[in-house]
Amino acid sequence: MSARDAVEEANAAIGAAVSTCTLPADDEAVLLDVQYELLELADALAAGTPVPELPRLWRAARDLGPVAVPRGFEVLGGLSAAAGLLKLARAVSRRAAREAPADAVPVLDRLGDVLLALAFRAEERERSLGYVGWCADCADGC
Repeated sequence: MSARDAVEEANAAIGAAVSTCTLPADDEAVLLDVQYELLELADALAAGTPVPELPRLWRAARDLGPVAVPRGFEVLGGLSAAAGLLKLARAVSRRAAREAPADAVPVLDRLGDVLLALAFRAEERERSLGYVGWCADCADGC
């Protein structure tokens, strides 16, 4: 699989996460902006041209900042389908970085950071909503 194919696959997983309609509107807006830039990145990878500037991705990375996640969060399941899809997109973007030209690697690494931060936010949001059979008074559910 080429880096371009992996970028397109990551972009599709991001679209699936947005399609769950469970992400906050602000996070959806960030992801949609990033998706448009990933189309530009995929085109550049296909054409063998230099990686374009992707200001929305860099802005999202700056605004979200580094996120410390629990051990295994990147791959373990959770409560949020959107978070799971964003973690999948992150894994695919990491695969793309292994196949990509050197100038695309920092971009794909930054994409992974953004996706992980948004996945963590989605999971935390889902946990804050609670779920059937769970209450804040007991750790194991009611």
